[in-house]
Amino acid sequence: MLGEYVKETRSKRGLSQAELAKLADLSPSFICRIEKGDYKSVTLASLNKLSRALKVSINELSNFVLEKGPKDDLLKKTPYEIMNELQLSLPAVVPVYAAIDSRQIIEYVFVPRELALSGGREMKLIGIKSSDLEYDNVVHKGDIIICGKDMEPAPGDLCLKMEGDRMVIAPYKKKEDIFALIVQVVRVVKKLN
Repeated sequence: MLGEYVKETRSKRGLSQAELAKLADLSPSFICRIEKGDYKSVTLASLNKLSRALKVSINELSNFVLEKGPKDDLLKKTPYEIMNELQLSLPAVVPVYAAIDSRQIIEYVFVPRELALSGGREMKLIGIKSSDLEYDNVVHKGDIIICGKDMEPAPGDLCLKMEGDRMVIAPYKKKEDIFALIVQVVRVVKKLN
């Protein structure tokens, strides 16, 4: 059930309903209704915001909604609503640069579109080949780091930041420090020729 899943995931992340509402740009009463099992006002946009704030897949959340009741009747939706839902199901194309200060695109990667959404609008994502950037067991040399420069990080999110004259990966602490929010790491296992 969606309500139980949201409440459990929110608790695991150590967030109150009010904190989750602020992160998701939704009202606290909306979060309360969701956790109580009232899905009448759930839209794809609100699920998108909720999935980003909880750091879970939008598909996971929408599956809970679809299991709750009958599937939406496409005839009850406007063409705009149908097109918007179709667009959200398409992947976002992200250019990958050789380095942070490079202007040369070396390849493109496809990522889930919900990664590019922040505050209900689509943000520009960039990819950076991590030739000299590493972080614990998360980012290795050669991985592609997908970043959003205009996205608002939450405490603990991994970010690119300047340390002296070089770029490093570190958890978010304060806004002045960050260059970009890391939204996904694409592991490069083997390059095919």
